[in-house]
Amino acid sequence: MIETIKLYDEDAYAAEFTARVVSSEETKSGWNVVLDRTLFFPEEGGQSPDSGVLAGLRVTDVQIRKGIITHTLERPAVESAGAADGTGRAAQSAAGPAVGTEVTGVVDWDKRFSNMQNHTGEHIISGLMHKHYGFDNVGFRLSPRTPVTVDVNGFLDEEQLEALEKEANEVVRRNVNVRAEYPPEEVLKATEYRSKIELTGAVRLVTVEGVDTCACCAPHVRRTGEIGLIRILDAQKTGGGMRIFILCGERALEDLQKKSAVLREISRLTSKKQEEADEGVRHLLEENAALKAQAAEIQAELVALKAERVPKELRSVLLFEGPMDPKAQRDYVNLLTAAHEGLCGVFSGTEEAGYRFVIGSGTGKENAKEAADLLRGNLSARGGGSPQMVQGSVEAEERAIRECLSGLF
Repeated sequence: MIETIKLYDEDAYAAEFTARVVSSEETKSGWNVVLDRTLFFPEEGGQSPDSGVLAGLRVTDVQIRKGIITHTLERPAVESAGAADGTGRAAQSAAGPAVGTEVTGVVDWDKRFSNMQNHTGEHIISGLMHKHYGFDNVGFRLSPRTPVTVDVNGFLDEEQLEALEKEANEVVRRNVNVRAEYPPEEVLKATEYRSKIELTGAVRLVTVEGVDTCACCAPHVRRTGEIGLIRILDAQKTGGGMRIFILCGERALEDLQKKSAVLREISRLTSKKQEEADEGVRHLLEENAALKAQAAEIQAELVALKAERVPKELRSVLLFEGPMDPKAQRDYVNLLTAAHEGLCGVFSGTEEAGYRFVIGSGTGKENAKEAADLLRGNLSARGGGSPQMVQGSVEAEERAIRECLSGLF
C-alpha cells in the first residue's frame, strides 16, 4: 500500500478536503479507513490525533504505521423504525465508506488550532531552555485533557522558570515567523537542529525564527503571535531532571480564568484583596491550627474523665463513642488498659458511617490481635497491629460488633 499523502504538511490551516478510499475494514464499533491523502494528523511524536468527520462519520482515532494513516470511524446509532418488538432500539448502520469512492473529511478546527498553539509554544520553551542551559527535551505529551508535559534532562529553579516563561512570551509578542519544511539533504546536513532520536531520510524541520530549529512532524502556527499566551504551570523533579507542565493559547487563557475565579472567591472569603489572599489563607490556617489544639486539649480532658468513670472492677471494657480524634481515641484506650486487666476497646463513629476501632491489651497481657481476627473474619473489618494494640475500621451495627466480640469482652 502506498504511503498516505499528508495534506497537513502542505497546509496546517486547511480544515476540509476530499480523498479516495484505499481500504475500508469493518469493525465491531465502526470502520478503519485508509485514504490516498488526508488532513487528519495521526497520533505521533507525543501529540494526540486530530478528530472530526469523514464521510459523514465521526473520526475517533487516527494512527500511522509505516507511512500509512488509518482513520477509525464510529458507527452511528440509527433508530430502527421497524423494530419487530416495537421498542425502537438503536440499530447498526449497514455500510461504511466503500473502497474507490471519494469522501469528504472535516477536521475539528478548534482542537487542531489549539494543538498548533500548544505545540509551537512548547518548541519555544524547549528551544530557549536548550539555548540558555543546554538541556534537552527528552519527552513530550500533548493531549486535549491535560496540560502539555515536557520532560527535561536538567533542573531549573522557580526563578529560572519565571525568566524562561517571560522570554517565551516576548517571542510571542515579537510575532516572528514559524517555518515548516523538508530541506534538501545538503542543507539538512549543514543545519543544527534539535531531535530526540537519530533520523534518516527526509526530515521535516520546524524553525521558530531566531529561537529554535527542531525536527517535528506536527502542524504549527505560521507566526508566534497566534499563540497568544504561554504559561508554565508547574515543574516537578524527576529521576533524571524535571517535568514541566505548560499551557498555551486558548487553553492557557481558560486555565487563567478558572484560577482567577478561584482567587476572587478566596479574596471574598478571607476579606482580603486578591494580591493579599495568601496572607488571608495563612491567617485562617493559623487560626484553624489554634482551634484544633484547643479542641484536642478539651477532648483529652474529656477522655480522662470518661476513663475515670469506668468501674474499676471491670476486667474488660468495650465502649462505643461518637466521632472523635484518632489520638484522643488511642489515649482513651491507653488510660483504660492501665486500669483494667483484660482487653479494652473503644469504637468511634456511627452505624451509618461505620466505626474506627482501637483495642488494647490490659495489665493481664491478653492478645488484642484475637479481637482484630474476629472482626476481620466475621464482619470484614480492616486493620491490624500487635498483641498489645490493634486498630482499624468496620462497617457494622453496634449489636453485631458486640456479638462478634462477646467471647473476649
